[in-house]
Amino acid sequence: MAAIRFVEHQITARVPELGNATNVIDAGLTIRVDPLTGHTARILHQGQLAPSARTDLTDLTTPPPFCPFCADKLEVATGVIAPSITDEGRIRRGASAVVPNVLAYSEFSSVGLYDTTRHFVGLRDLTPQLIGDLFVGLVAYARGVGGLRPMWHSINANYLPPAGSSVVHPHAQTAHDDIGTTAQRNLVAASERWPGNFWHELVEQEAGGPRWLGTRGRVHVLTPWAPIGFHEVWLLIPELHDILELTDDDCADLGAVLSGVLMGYDALDLASFNWALYGGGPSPSSDFGLLLRIVSRANPEPVYRSDVTYFERLHAEAMIDMGPEEVAKKLAPHLAAVLG
Repeated sequence: MAAIRFVEHQITARVPELGNATNVIDAGLTIRVDPLTGHTARILHQGQLAPSARTDLTDLTTPPPFCPFCADKLEVATGVIAPSITDEGRIRRGASAVVPNVLAYSEFSSVGLYDTTRHFVGLRDLTPQLIGDLFVGLVAYARGVGGLRPMWHSINANYLPPAGSSVVHPHAQTAHDDIGTTAQRNLVAASERWPGNFWHELVEQEAGGPRWLGTRGRVHVLTPWAPIGFHEVWLLIPELHDILELTDDDCADLGAVLSGVLMGYDALDLASFNWALYGGGPSPSSDFGLLLRIVSRANPEPVYRSDVTYFERLHAEAMIDMGPEEVAKKLAPHLAAVLG
């Protein structure tokens, strides 16, 4: 088995010094190549792109007169899941609830609420129990949909408006159809092209290295060599190939790890995030490993700079200001209690 090659290119640009334009200095830039997909990421050596301070979220997160996801409105404001998927109507696990999505993002879609009893749950209050219960409910919905016919499954989350959320009440969403997403299809296709099993090889090669964070149950945690977003972390289960294969124990482990990551984000003064858990498709390949990616997003401010530029949106290339090794170093203390 050949070792995975982590390729990077070091570039030096000559630019005017910030605040002293008459002085020209050398500015470094690292371009890293993802060994599986060929995706490239640009890591700046100077300057800061990500938010440096979290603003007061009180006005944004104060409960409005009407929120369809709060417990006192949920029963009248949301529908029930079709009996062909589940006979529960609304899937409840602990404080969480799963209801049908009113927006047709895919043929089948649900909304999962971490906690119906509180309108807003901050990063430090998204506990392992809350997130784990949410995963159990969303996997139950996915299994119900999967019982109709084989298809692509994903579980995804936006948190606060900078991450694309139109509702402040924290929630996740599922997507299920015959097409899947570009990222899913590309990951599965690249995994099948790899000579061997990339995901098992990745865990073996990264374990104990500068991007490695640890293992809990079957969940391996690391920061990726070539990130696609700020402060990106991977939660990887190489033994599993689709969301339908997740057990309640796996969901609890994902909840514990994801909660630890969010504690780390909070300590870094971050407030917004996206995560996505990719299923392996209608006929999951044993070459694909179940992968959850989480990235931070810009902090909510009255007027703020988006962290998505032409590089990300039109060139499919991340421009970030902190390398994955540094991200791993900063997050490690917040995951030490949950990872072996």
